[in-house]
Amino acid sequence: MPAEHFAPVLDRAVHTSYLRLNFYAPYAGDDPTQLAISPHKDAGFLTVLAQDTGCHSLQVRDRARPGEWVTVVPEHDAFTINTGDMAQMYSNNRYRAPEHRVLTHPNTPRQSAPFFYNPAYTSAVAPLPSLGAPQYDELYWGYFRAQRFAGDFADYGTEIQISDFAKGSGSWHLANQARFLERVDFGRPFDVEAMRPLLSREAS
Repeated sequence: MPAEHFAPVLDRAVHTSYLRLNFYAPYAGDDPTQLAISPHKDAGFLTVLAQDTGCHSLQVRDRARPGEWVTVVPEHDAFTINTGDMAQMYSNNRYRAPEHRVLTHPNTPRQSAPFFYNPAYTSAVAPLPSLGAPQYDELYWGYFRAQRFAGDFADYGTEIQISDFAKGSGSWHLANQARFLERVDFGRPFDVEAMRPLLSREAS
């Protein structure tokens, strides 16, 4: 693909990236299974993470042994790079979005600064044509992001995943995405309550 292929969706003028600062306080409770962040995959394109080198709490699920987790030990003066769901889709599953979690620590606080590099809301994400038969149907980042953001408010069951857009999935999100795109204005601020009818399965 040409070098400028991603410019319309990842250029500085249009991307929807953001920086988040995290603080994890020590956990001295009695529940040994308590996590600071539950297992998840990053939704966007790439995550550039600055980690606290004094507390090693980030873990990635071992794909070869799904029941095991590997601790990510941060390197001094280095970033941890994580591929997200959109990179997995663009690459037609060549680059996987790893599932990860953050452990609690009984007496050591942890800080981190993830920069989430995300495409434009109007981006139509699909496997690159140079990578063979596509394993996904087209996904619009604005719809996917809105569903993830509103997941705690729109009562439709499980959280949206890129597997909903895998070929042959039959997911309700395929038809609902088209309905969403017909009515949404990405130029206006996101309002969960106003968007609820466009995000809920019951209303589709």
